[in-house]
Parts: sequence; C-alpha cells; structure tokens
Amino acid sequence: MTELVRYERRDSLALITLDDGKANALSPAVVAAANAAFDRAEAEAVSAVVLSGRAGRFSAGFDLSVMTAGLEALFSLVKSGAELALRLYLFPRPVVIACTGHALAAGAVLLCAADRRIGTAGEFKIGLNEVAIQLPLPVFALELA
Repeated sequence: MTELVRYERRDSLALITLDDGKANALSPAVVAAANAAFDRAEAEAVSAVVLSGRAGRFSAGFDLSVMTAGLEALFSLVKSGAELALRLYLFPRPVVIACTGHALAAGAVLLCAADRRIGTAGEFKIGLNEVAIQLPLPVFALELA
C-alpha cells in the first residue's frame, strides 16, 4: 500500500483511509492503492470495511490534472473510477463510508456506492458539481445517484 491509501485491521474490520495530503483526488495511483486495500480486505475475509478520508476531506473526485491530460488519460481514469465504485457497491461485505469532510464529484459517487454512509458535522460540500455546470454525468454515476 502507498501512503496515499492506508490499510489498518482492527479486530474483524478493515479501515481504509484516503490521504494524499491535499484534496484526496482520485488519481490512477489512488484508485490502484484503494483497489489493493480492498483486495487485502477481501483476502482477509473481514466482516466489514470502513472507508474514510482525512479530517476535512473525503474526496474531491477525479484528479483534474489527469482529466485534462488528454482523452486517453481521461477515459482510463473514469473507467477505473467507475470500476472502483462498482467494486464498493458489489463488495461481499458491508462497506461503510465515514465521510470526513468534502465529497465532490466522484467522491460523492463513492458515497452513493457504499452500503452505509456516516458524516462528520461541519460546513462541508457534498454533491455532484457537474450538475451545476451542466456537464453530463457518466451513466454509472447517474445510476448510483
């Protein structure tokens, strides 16, 4: 696991924490590390997974530097992000997201993919900001929302 995503086992629970030190953007490295953490949770047959971010940030969605790097990079990241959301949705054990702050765009989509969501109190933004700017959402995001 990289430092972008931490995995911790507490009794029968897997705790997976996103922390890129910034906005917890979903980059290819973060998505790969999150998948590795879910692989480990599945292999260890945990009873449930708790996914969180660091204080104040769950996830700002897809990494904009990747999204603007060209169509191939954009499509690859959106595909891998969709597969991660689907993985959470279909995970064989309960997935709880502890929303520790802002959850925008793909971060909000991940919230929709969890079995349960809990949030911390605060002046945080949660939503699909694509709607406000009239950017079409991918089908997987609409289906989960």
